Amino acid sequence: MSSAKLFHSFFQKEPSITTSAHGRVNLIGEHTDYNNGFVLPSLIPQSLQVSISLRDDDKIIGISSEFGELQSSISSSNDGTWLDFVRGAIYFCQKISPSIKGMEIAVSSSIPSGSGLSSSAALEIALLRAISQLKDISIQSEEMAKIGQQIEHQFVGTQCGIMDQMASACGTFGQAIFLDCENLQTKSIPVFAHHSFVIIHSGSTRKLSHGKYNERKNETSKASEILEVPSLRHATIDQLMKIEDPIINKRAKHIISENDRVLKAVSCLEQDDPISFGKLMNSSHHSMRDDYEISSDELNQVVESANKNGALGARLTGAGFGGCVVILTPNKELPSVSKSVLDDCPQAYLVTTISKELNS
Repeated sequence: MSSAKLFHSFFQKEPSITTSAHGRVNLIGEHTDYNNGFVLPSLIPQSLQVSISLRDDDKIIGISSEFGELQSSISSSNDGTWLDFVRGAIYFCQKISPSIKGMEIAVSSSIPSGSGLSSSAALEIALLRAISQLKDISIQSEEMAKIGQQIEHQFVGTQCGIMDQMASACGTFGQAIFLDCENLQTKSIPVFAHHSFVIIHSGSTRKLSHGKYNERKNETSKASEILEVPSLRHATIDQLMKIEDPIINKRAKHIISENDRVLKAVSCLEQDDPISFGKLMNSSHHSMRDDYEISSDELNQVVESANKNGALGARLTGAGFGGCVVILTPNKELPSVSKSVLDDCPQAYLVTTISKELNS
């Protein structure tokens, strides 16, 4: 059901506005964004819709197709529900337009939650688009992404980077977004003409334990301090010998090597070299599995099956600890690779496919 229909069914009236934002898949460059590094995401067809009407009081009344009904207020403490995102969006928009108060909101999403495909960022961007349009507030896409990141930091408790919000706010279908997370410069690059990126959910829901995610961020911050660099974006593999702690060393190794892989992957896209791109994906997954330690048995099983059955490369995508795998395969092999993986991994399911041919 669309968010507008859900809104009408629940509130018995039409919403004032309906907006949406798409999820994203990160092709390569994991956990590099909060280290001011490089990432290469791309939009997926699945999206999240919000329908809202503003209120004259501080109440927030929400209905979600996935999570049901909730009621709260602007001044309530964060409680770990999706209304934390709503409170955050209202808080930051009030800084521009103080007259904003509570709202009635309906949310409907085709982005699998807990999949590593940025349903949270899509909610943030869709909310900010809706409120800004209703109140005639001008918020540029980059600024919207920055606000979305602050909602995560201050209201949700995840010390995320800015990749997800930038992809959702600024992305274009059929294009990869090469994002420099230090200066937020972006470059759109067409995906391969005759190859597809297949996104398969491992069947293991990502429980982004804010603790585990924030732990990785703290570990890489510690590595930066030891190496005396502003962020690991500015570190090199040769410097790793200065880090004696084996865990901190492994975490830094992943970030430094992953940044290098993103730069090489961009060249592969520009030079139409899917074979080398696939090898980089495999190397990335091994690094996340062994050095960053964010994979899972289910994710590893999907990756191994994909490579065994003709894929050029595969890697977990998103924060890890469950969720999805992105697989690169020639278009002509797409049906057989997908079927083989799903046969090998009965708990897994196909989410979507990104390709220049299929998405044009």
